[in-house]
Amino acid sequence: MRRRRSWLRAALLAVAVVAGVSSCGKKHEHAARQPAPVAPAAQAPQPVFSVLASSEVRDIEPALLQAAHSAGVPLALSYAGTLDIVERVNAGERFDAILPANGAYPALALTAKPVARDKLFYSRVAIGIKPATVKALGWEGRSPSWADIAKAAGAGQLRYAMTNPASSNTGMSALFAVASAVAGKTEDLTVQDVNGPVLTAFLSGQKLTAGSSGWLAEAFVKEAAGLDAMVNYEAVILRTNDKLAPADRLMLVYPQDGVISADYPLMLLNADKRDEYTRLLAAIKAVPVQRDLAARDFLRPSVADVPLAPALGTATVAELSFPNRLEVIDAVLGSYQGQWRRPATSIFVLDLSGSMEGERLRAMRDALKVLAGADAQVASARYARFQSRERVALIAFSDRVDEPVEISFETQALDAARAQVLSYADGLRVRGGTAIYAALLRAEELARQELRKDPGRAVSIVLLTDGENNVGPDLKLFQQELGGGAPARVFPILFGEASPADMAALAQYTGGRMFDGRKAALAQVFKEIRGYQ
Repeated sequence: MRRRRSWLRAALLAVAVVAGVSSCGKKHEHAARQPAPVAPAAQAPQPVFSVLASSEVRDIEPALLQAAHSAGVPLALSYAGTLDIVERVNAGERFDAILPANGAYPALALTAKPVARDKLFYSRVAIGIKPATVKALGWEGRSPSWADIAKAAGAGQLRYAMTNPASSNTGMSALFAVASAVAGKTEDLTVQDVNGPVLTAFLSGQKLTAGSSGWLAEAFVKEAAGLDAMVNYEAVILRTNDKLAPADRLMLVYPQDGVISADYPLMLLNADKRDEYTRLLAAIKAVPVQRDLAARDFLRPSVADVPLAPALGTATVAELSFPNRLEVIDAVLGSYQGQWRRPATSIFVLDLSGSMEGERLRAMRDALKVLAGADAQVASARYARFQSRERVALIAFSDRVDEPVEISFETQALDAARAQVLSYADGLRVRGGTAIYAALLRAEELARQELRKDPGRAVSIVLLTDGENNVGPDLKLFQQELGGGAPARVFPILFGEASPADMAALAQYTGGRMFDGRKAALAQVFKEIRGYQ
């Protein structure tokens, strides 16, 4: 009986399977006769609205991206210094708009003028001074003049941080504010109006320099004990105060004869993107966005009825004008580099290991030639080239470290010194392994000798390597050898297969900054680093 039931269940199961297969086949056959459903057309991604902005705009990038999203504008931001913004656009790089800190220089220097511009917000270029220093200088309850500030700096009573005027808007604006104020000019500054001795005194107090306002603020936090003040955007100074010990927090000082303000104009370059420009502009200038930027980021709003952050105050400050002639700008920045600033020693540590063969070696040679003045028709290259009163040391290394080749731009004609750099670049040849830290120890030894001879010099080291250390001491031993700290900052360039972690740690340890040479042209990276030397 049990056997018959098992046979019956098996038979019924077989019938069910056959029926299912038959039914499934009919369904597929029916489906094949039906027209295929039409898929909805995929929406093409909307092209981004590309903006090249000043470096400190990075601090408020989230707010700008959120405003752009609300306006339906896919915003892509990239960053550069003021001069580089102009030169990259003039060289043919395509951006829909630019967002410089100050629109005065781009308005003068762009070969193709913007098709529209509107100011987004404002920030004055002020000087933040420690309260103890304000009291010591007798400036409590009154605003000093720029001449007073220059006198204090020249007397060694005011040590401050400021960006390089030939690289960054804050340094440039401060330099022109001093020049205009001392000349008694609120506008139409001429070369003849500029008082070189006063500017030399003012710049003698610049003990920390940088190519960007953001990095300057970060470095100030680490080195606040040895500095009295920082020249920067008032917004950056106030944001920096949150990171400082109470005794080191800075008081905003606006010199009585005036300041130059950043007006952050969004300047449209691509007329085909006017609609996106208009929507983005409206979104950023909306009252809620302006209110947030004012309260959180200490920016001055560009629309009415938005209150200032209480820390900014409402006192009236005279507004000085940025020079309105390119020849004045060029003459003043050239004099800054060659005559007025502190003399500098620049040490370059150059990798000649086997992996540098070919294009990498050519890129390094070309970059050195730019610093020797090979591309002097471009403003940023002209300011970046080696200057009078500068000492240059070139240290090549592979698995061994060459003796430094020292070239003085003080004791020989500039043309002869630059020719020596050109000849050195052409003579570079690859060989052997990679002794990075042995070469850096030699460079730091040279830096120590330079500072011993002249404590007032600005001494820095640039490291270019495309690989990982495989000969001699490693990073840990390098740090142990230096003991109490590095005599000079190291600015490593991330290149080829160099270790990002090691290069970042090296920059952190010495107080320098890492630069990425894997995507940007090496000559451009070398020019950018010059803002920190």
